[in-house]
Amino acid sequence: MAYDSRKIANSFYLPKRPFLHGIARLMDFSGALNRQMFAQVLERSDTDSMRADWEAVGASLRQAIKAYERELAEKALIESEPAN
Repeated sequence: MAYDSRKIANSFYLPKRPFLHGIARLMDFSGALNRQMFAQVLERSDTDSMRADWEAVGASLRQAIKAYERELAEKALIESEPAN
């Protein structure tokens, strides 16, 4: 399964329009937006939550491995250059 950061981010608590959401929260004196968010969290199954968590872990590992491979490639390139 390919990693899609937008899918994972949108599957949690991040609003699709954060600026408008922030303005709406300023005007929400009754706390209705908090109740709506908690209801969405409770609807989410444990399986979906765990899947999203492990997708995020896998994405972090892939990024770390790629960074390490780039570091090794740069080190090998420097070592293979003839000394002046």
